[in-house]
Amino acid sequence: MSLDPTTLIIINVANVLVIATALPLIMGQGLSTAAARGRRSLIFNAGAWICMLLSSLWSGLSPNLILSTMAMGLLSASQWSLYRALENWLGPRPLRKWLMLLAWIMPAGYALSFTNYQVRVGWSNLLLAGQILIVSRACLYPLNKEFGHTSWRYPMFGCLLVMAVFTTARGVLGAWFTELYPYFLAPSPVNLGALVCANMTLVLGAMSILAAWREEAHQQLHLLTITDPLTGLLNRNGWTQQAHKAIQQAQQRHTSVSVLMLDLDYFKLINDRYGHETGDAALRFFGHAMQQCQRPGDLLARIGGEEFCVLLMDADTSTASSFDKSLREALNSLDTDLLPSVLSFSAGHTLYQGHQDTLEAAMARADSALYRAKAAGRGQLASDYASNPRVHALASL
Repeated sequence: MSLDPTTLIIINVANVLVIATALPLIMGQGLSTAAARGRRSLIFNAGAWICMLLSSLWSGLSPNLILSTMAMGLLSASQWSLYRALENWLGPRPLRKWLMLLAWIMPAGYALSFTNYQVRVGWSNLLLAGQILIVSRACLYPLNKEFGHTSWRYPMFGCLLVMAVFTTARGVLGAWFTELYPYFLAPSPVNLGALVCANMTLVLGAMSILAAWREEAHQQLHLLTITDPLTGLLNRNGWTQQAHKAIQQAQQRHTSVSVLMLDLDYFKLINDRYGHETGDAALRFFGHAMQQCQRPGDLLARIGGEEFCVLLMDADTSTASSFDKSLREALNSLDTDLLPSVLSFSAGHTLYQGHQDTLEAAMARADSALYRAKAAGRGQLASDYASNPRVHALASL
């Protein structure tokens, strides 16, 4: 069976159009920024191949120049969109500025050198290959501990790498061995291989983007199961999962851990006097204040009603007292237009006692200290007697 470049391009355009049309139906609306950019990358790719096909069929210098330059611009936009999607999914990626530079100068140089076949083919293909290599590199390290654990990154890396090799080969042949690649539709082995690879890359790329989108959707679903929707803090389920892991890490590093139980003072009175909407606003307000005081590694949770938990990593009693003080100051400094008065809270603190201790036991001790703080007049922090027998009375709010 013989293959010709025109047939392969038509097949590629047909595949691109089918995928570009099907993806919005499959993925729907309301996508995340990453998924939208991944899908946009495929749509740009579709536009580029349509422009290339039309430029090869349309006679005349001006239409060819316009359509070919548009194709180069869309190919660059496709690589940039895919790179940005990877950034959203995997975090900051290397060589970002280089990719941006190549994405701008590749179509510009192509248009300026259009009348010189060797220069424009060498320039466009080699710079496009550089873009593809940067995007393929972005599929790998640095790893994201929170995302990218499924294998979609590796097929994407592989197909991009192969495409970069063929694109480089076309650039080298067009620039220095023109007789082997004298025009765009030349039936040379390298050109045919590049067009076949483009079809395969398109399919694998679309599958990889869909797999990444699926992992993102699964992660978002998991996040919903461990997050309190009102405050954005962990819920009881999320607290239990993450607190156990954090304590295990602290034990391995031999660092201290503080556990605090917090309770809004007279919260039932707020609900009864001002209504549940005001009560919800108070909870959101308090959650936001806690996040302002949070350090990297600390865990915050609303475990029910007006009751909150805090896990402070590498923190002793003094650190817990500082957190308590900072939180009270944050409550005073935040805008309280939606609330009838400044919020006050009581707090109980304990230190995790080592390998013989459990999270549940530490929470029980902190809860006992919390009740002592309430009994002492509320609006203050009490430390567990096993860790520190003193009661830290703070300014009542």
